[in-house]
Amino acid sequence: MFRLGSGNRFVEFTAQGRRGAPRLVLGHTAPEGDTRLRVSLDDLFVASTGRPWAPARPGTRTCSVSRTAGGGLGARCTLAGLPGLEVLLELTFADDLLHLRTTWRNTADTACTDAVLGVALPLPARTPEAVTLPQVLYRGNPSADPARTVPRLTAGHGGGLVVEDHRLPVPCAHAEWGTDKEPRYATLYAARPGPGSLGAVCGAKGVTLLGLSGALLFNGRPDTAYVHKGRTAPHDGAYLDLPPGAEFRTHHVVDWGRPARRGHGFRALVHRGLGLYRPRGAKPLPLDEIVRLKTAALDRRWRETEGAAGYLKFTGTGHTAGYMYGWTGQCLKLAWCDARLGIEHGEPWRVERCRRAVNFYLRGSTVPGVPGLRLSFYATGDRTWSGFTGEDGPFVSARALGDTLGDLADVIELFQEHGHAVPYGWVRALVDGVRAACAGGPPPFGWRMDGAPLPTEPGAAGLPCVLAMLKAFRVTEDRGLLRTAETLAQDYHQRFAHDFATPFARATLDAVCEDKEGGIAYFLCAYELALLTGKKRWRSRAQEAADWLLTWVYQWDPPFGEGFATTGWPGVSVQNHHVDVFFPAYELARLGDLVDRPVYRELGELVLHAFGQGICTRPGEWGFAEPGEQAEGFFPTNWQERGTSNTWNPSWVTAQVLSQALRMRDRADQPTPVRAGSGRCTPRGR
Repeated sequence: MFRLGSGNRFVEFTAQGRRGAPRLVLGHTAPEGDTRLRVSLDDLFVASTGRPWAPARPGTRTCSVSRTAGGGLGARCTLAGLPGLEVLLELTFADDLLHLRTTWRNTADTACTDAVLGVALPLPARTPEAVTLPQVLYRGNPSADPARTVPRLTAGHGGGLVVEDHRLPVPCAHAEWGTDKEPRYATLYAARPGPGSLGAVCGAKGVTLLGLSGALLFNGRPDTAYVHKGRTAPHDGAYLDLPPGAEFRTHHVVDWGRPARRGHGFRALVHRGLGLYRPRGAKPLPLDEIVRLKTAALDRRWRETEGAAGYLKFTGTGHTAGYMYGWTGQCLKLAWCDARLGIEHGEPWRVERCRRAVNFYLRGSTVPGVPGLRLSFYATGDRTWSGFTGEDGPFVSARALGDTLGDLADVIELFQEHGHAVPYGWVRALVDGVRAACAGGPPPFGWRMDGAPLPTEPGAAGLPCVLAMLKAFRVTEDRGLLRTAETLAQDYHQRFAHDFATPFARATLDAVCEDKEGGIAYFLCAYELALLTGKKRWRSRAQEAADWLLTWVYQWDPPFGEGFATTGWPGVSVQNHHVDVFFPAYELARLGDLVDRPVYRELGELVLHAFGQGICTRPGEWGFAEPGEQAEGFFPTNWQERGTSNTWNPSWVTAQVLSQALRMRDRADQPTPVRAGSGRCTPRGR
């Protein structure tokens, strides 16, 4: 027996298994017990020749094991049914992670053509729901619309999902299994991602994680890439040809062990990845310059005509001119930014613009006969208000309403903090809105114009309403609001975050699937409750939610193009595989202050500084004519045209980055978030 150890982990070759191949044992010793994975070398190597490829494991024909000159373990194998193909395997530990380096060598006199090569990690996990591929697959994507084409993993012959490394913010395939008392996880990383592919298959014997030379398998279909919303296309560029004497090398890393609780293995996925990839994001602009450029974009959107006042969702032609509240508009978030800038620079006209924008929204957005509900779009051309339109006709979106009520609360709190008069009607509208939205428990996806809830599965779309209720408590100190919001947040915790079997979904209104934005709203609720109550459970839950969000954040740089590094940018949903600037970078950094975990502080700053990329700093840059504009989407994957960005620049892109930069810039001057024994505080910079 050959054995290699590091810390509480070890790997060893044991007696021969079937067909004479040695068995590889991966061990992890912990106070709660030992975790062992047993893998025969017959099952470790994937080798397919011919088109279309298949995730075949031909087994070994001969195999010898030895110690390597560098102190690791090695194996030299030939494969059954593939004469002339030799595999050299080297195993070493670094930072308690097991590194698998493979060298595939063609020792034959003829070329090995149309080959797909890699490694497999068979696991005791029995169901497809065990698998996570960051940004692509979350526990089987159970909330995704079954009528839409999105990534899925199904059990049985022909199933499987293997995607490009560059589609994965943390380039790995991960699986969990076991009981509440004995949960287990294993993760297979690409040590040097790209070009390559990662994924899983689920057959009669369970789940197998795969790390391959680049071949794709989309929902069981080989040589297929997911290229846009609900669309796939052929992709067969990953086949290898090995002439006589040629070699092909791969390098993968394995982590395994016990999560803190069942369903939470993704937390190890994130933090082990951070240690492996050590992300260093771009920092092209100081925060002051980001604020200056984004302020120019804000000012460009201000419009006041015929009694209407607000910030345009789009400038220029080609769009219906108007103000969008919440979701992709964030009109009142721009109003908060305007007032915040006015207070900072002694420009009362900015504070007044904010006041007029809020007054206009509250005066005109009401739904007749349904107190508390409000419409979300005002068309400046025909001076009409409207909501969203779905299969059941016009409706009020809980997501958009919650976003806007939360922004209204932020404006009120800003005015209160700096001694500006707050009309009673603003507070009344805020309280009426959150109570109407949350009157029957967790909010629905939305409401018809008569106030009836939509029958649509709500998912996490109503969480922004709960967040707005927490902010309403900050404004009013009405403890009934705090109690109700905490009860609702607890309900969402049980549904989505207890074991993450049903991950956050359906908050991105045009993507009926698992998405980052539902997790953001929950994280912000847990973060607010940690600040407001000081309770240990909400501090813990905020960190759990932060780690789930970080599965969406790139820890590495897929080749993109000159002047853009993907590290620090988050993806969007399992349907939309691009990156954007919607992320609570400031709150993540502030959480690090609250719980004294520098990793969150550092990551929050990394993310926000990464957003300094893609901002137009001079006419013509990134396709924009005016400084301060920024694309909604950048495309580091084969979803849309890889290595490009769009010029779709709705106002939320300005609102999100500017509000985050303003808060982050002042973070160093803020007091400790929770005063010992107080149970509540109101930190500056909100």
